[in-house]
Amino acid sequence: MDAKKFGAFIAKCRKDKHMTQSDLAEVLRVTDKAVSRWERGIGFPDINTIEPLADALGVSIIEFMKSEKIDEPMIHKDSINDVLTDTLELTKIQRQRERKSIMILLTIILILTLIILYIDLSMVIVDGDFISAILFFIYVALPFIGLIGGIVMLVYSYYRKRSLLYKQTLFIALCLLILPVIIMILMFIMVMMGGYPVPI
Repeated sequence: MDAKKFGAFIAKCRKDKHMTQSDLAEVLRVTDKAVSRWERGIGFPDINTIEPLADALGVSIIEFMKSEKIDEPMIHKDSINDVLTDTLELTKIQRQRERKSIMILLTIILILTLIILYIDLSMVIVDGDFISAILFFIYVALPFIGLIGGIVMLVYSYYRKRSLLYKQTLFIALCLLILPVIIMILMFIMVMMGGYPVPI
């Protein structure tokens, strides 16, 4: 699928409908920057947005995916096959893009975890108290990382709620948010059993 041709077709149909990019964005519940990116051929709309976008522009999905107006009697099996192939290709591209974004966010969270662990262990070298350093990391740093990481992933999943990997992103966010709760419960159990207290 040619992104430039696709974008030019969206722009032409939008102008034919006397709509601004903001008008179209409002109908689709996306940003006007997203519409601008599509029209410039920088990216494609989410697969879930294709049908509402075609409806808003007053074209069929086949016309939309082929990026050209087609007379109804002239639609052939080959056209339908091409549209299905383009749709599958678009879905594959979007899944790869979503996975890449999620991996970047998870990598940032992991890097922050490692930095905090490194700082924590470097304090052991100075103080020599290995147990306090480990307890600090488990009771303070990990819940903090889980909370911040969970919030970031939750915001990302909300922002991308029409994406293909919405449920997976939401699941990761909830797991990260549950981490501090689990640690607090374990800490409470340890304190009740006379285990190690929270480091000061």
